[in-house]
Amino acid sequence: MTKHFASISIVTLLIVMTLMNSCRKERPEMGPEPTAADAEFTITPSASNPNIIEFSLSNSELLASWDFGNGLTGTGSTVTGEYPYAGTYTVSVRIFTKGGSAESSKEIDIAVDDPSLINDPLYLMLTGGPSGPGFKSWYIDSTANGHLGVGPDPVSPLGNTPEWWAATALDKAGVGLYDDRYVFRLTGFEFDMVNNGHVYVHNTLAGDFPGSYENSYDYTAPYTDQLGETWTITQGADTTISISGDAFLGLYSGVTTYKILSITDDELYLQYKHSCSCPDDGNLHWYLRLLSE
Repeated sequence: MTKHFASISIVTLLIVMTLMNSCRKERPEMGPEPTAADAEFTITPSASNPNIIEFSLSNSELLASWDFGNGLTGTGSTVTGEYPYAGTYTVSVRIFTKGGSAESSKEIDIAVDDPSLINDPLYLMLTGGPSGPGFKSWYIDSTANGHLGVGPDPVSPLGNTPEWWAATALDKAGVGLYDDRYVFRLTGFEFDMVNNGHVYVHNTLAGDFPGSYENSYDYTAPYTDQLGETWTITQGADTTISISGDAFLGLYSGVTTYKILSITDDELYLQYKHSCSCPDDGNLHWYLRLLSE
């Protein structure tokens, strides 16, 4: 009997060891950590326009994220930056490998202005264009029904509309929202968020804003003006505006990229997502209607 149990124990131990070995995963080879030398890139002015510059990584197989130094960004091993204004710009690239990331930067000098590069209709409507003051200030259309609202994500057959809830005229008066101003500047693609000391944030994100207090279902929070940030328009199937830093538009929902549903010289209608880990509030779109001053 003793030998029988001993043999069973040995067999059991062998089976367990075999299963453990079969389940053990090989540790991936991470590779060496890249250096700034691995992030080397070339600078080539366009033959048709010296204000349009092509940047190319020496190693075209690497993933890369670019900062053009003019308020705009890009991704890819070969990218193009446009520089409407003369000046010195610092261009940086960050590469990514299995071993980590590395960054390098270079300066470029643009000799003369080229206003033709900013004649895009979207730029003109958003900022007033180079023939105007060079900037435009926008504010929430507080007296119009639906100036702020919520709808499903993805959208229903009704389309891009705040079908779940739409603010009525002055519905959010006194929360620190209607006196905010959003200034888009053409020079340097600069952006100013002037909020007069307070902003309005969704209740699920109030913890990110010290001193916030409940106000009309969401939260009002003390906040300083966010000046000297930048804006970026990305055109495609969905044309979007992205705001840098800690600046944002309208009620804060955790995102700083906004889909342009429509734009004219006087009105800007946006849709944006809700960044929240809570299942009840994650699958929705916010809507925001702005007017220009």
